[in-house]
Amino acid sequence: MSEERERLPDVLRGFAIVLVVLGHCIQEGSGEGFSENMLYFHDRLYQFIYSFHMPLFMMISGYLGWGSMKRADTKDKRRRLLKARAVKLLSPIFLWTAIDYARGLVIGYIRVDAQSQAIVFAYFYSVLNNLWFLWAAFWCFIIVYAVHYFFKDSVLVYLAGFVLLFFIPDGLGLGAYKYMLPYFVVSFYGHKYIERHRGQVDKLMAPWAAAAAGVVFGVMFLFFDENDFIYLTGYKLVGKDAAGQLLIDFYRMFIGFAGSGFFILSWGCALRYFKCEWKALRALGTESMGIYILSGYLLILVIRGLVSEDNPSYLLNMVEAAAVLIVSWGISRFLGKIRGLRILVGKAQI
Repeated sequence: MSEERERLPDVLRGFAIVLVVLGHCIQEGSGEGFSENMLYFHDRLYQFIYSFHMPLFMMISGYLGWGSMKRADTKDKRRRLLKARAVKLLSPIFLWTAIDYARGLVIGYIRVDAQSQAIVFAYFYSVLNNLWFLWAAFWCFIIVYAVHYFFKDSVLVYLAGFVLLFFIPDGLGLGAYKYMLPYFVVSFYGHKYIERHRGQVDKLMAPWAAAAAGVVFGVMFLFFDENDFIYLTGYKLVGKDAAGQLLIDFYRMFIGFAGSGFFILSWGCALRYFKCEWKALRALGTESMGIYILSGYLLILVIRGLVSEDNPSYLLNMVEAAAVLIVSWGISRFLGKIRGLRILVGKAQI
């Protein structure tokens, strides 16, 4: 099982990034009206993908985060780990936002005669709203890093923080970050549990466990609708029907765990029982950050313009997703091999 356990994170990241790109293609590649009128929130496949795919990504991040912190066994290593994580996750946000601003100056949608203070403010505001999942991964890592090293993994600190999240505003992406935090925390400490109870965990990588998780996920998904998107209903309780919002928050959280658990167990079984290397998914998984970054620009600058009329079609979306995955994977690989440019895809070495 050790070899399967090593391959599983990359396979899961590859699977998850395929879902990310396919979901974005449904949103941006089905016609201008389909996107502008936000009809994708009513699309059942889109709902299926968004019920668990980002929670799955965050669980992978939390799982890998435990390994990183375990190896940081001195104060110097901890400082370097913190610096490396900040550079890896935040540098692409600042740099790609700057590139987008340079493009805006060239094509004229940013006015060069505007006050410099306004341009700088607008830039940093865009930074805070760009590539939200990288921000979420960074803040989740920082929170767990602080609780792990300074509060000795205190359960009380986590419980108090969890309650506090319901009263913190949702602006500037905070709603999505709060939504992601439980997945990072559970997976982070889940990795610790796995190391201590490997035999018991290995027994769960069985078809019966995957089937049971699939039934739970399937039943829960029957009740999923547009109100369960974090982008539409947010996370906080203040100023809302608290009981209704709390129900949405907990349902959204648990279906994310159910869906992630089902696919983690399913891919674990696939690696265990089928003699297949899943090289394509693993290749996508190793470039998942670069694909996440680059695919967004390809969708906005290329794919969106190719489908002018409303034409929702899963076949078309799958063709678009395949093209975007191949191109963004190739560009990410290329940039990752150039010393001065690898920072753009989160591969800078500190």
